[in-house]
Amino acid sequence: MSGFDAVSASRLVVAAAVLDRLERPTTLLCAARSYPPEHAGQFELPGGKVEPAERPEQALARELDEEIGLSARLGPELIPPRDLAVPVPLEGGPGDDAPAWPAMHGFRMRVWLAEPARLGDQGRVGADHLSLEWLSLDPPDRLRRLPWLEADLPVIDALVAALGR
Repeated sequence: MSGFDAVSASRLVVAAAVLDRLERPTTLLCAARSYPPEHAGQFELPGGKVEPAERPEQALARELDEEIGLSARLGPELIPPRDLAVPVPLEGGPGDDAPAWPAMHGFRMRVWLAEPARLGDQGRVGADHLSLEWLSLDPPDRLRRLPWLEADLPVIDALVAALGR
């Protein structure tokens, strides 16, 4: 993670911890990046940038569709702990009204739990990813063994804790 600056700290990105189901989940969708070269093969939660005048939840739905061809039903937001939370910027966009996780390059990231809107939908690999893997949540340390982007590691830890694993 890099430091924050006035320009990028106000830029919001969104991501989804896509579970096989929101109630009693057993697997998590993990996406291995295809670029840039220094991050190729590292895993992330799928998502992307929020465009101007776009609400975060709308951006997340659009990004999941564009990146992995998945229509998702959003669950609760995964709120960062106070010691990690990046505050809401003074000039945030529409719906940018909650603290966020620190992300790469000083961006702020909001994360939602989600499940496929269509039963059995697994998503598809697009240009942004080398692979998509549905990994078991048990044992919980299995997720931590993946080569995650550094910014996603605290989110994975919080997810495991939130799911009571």
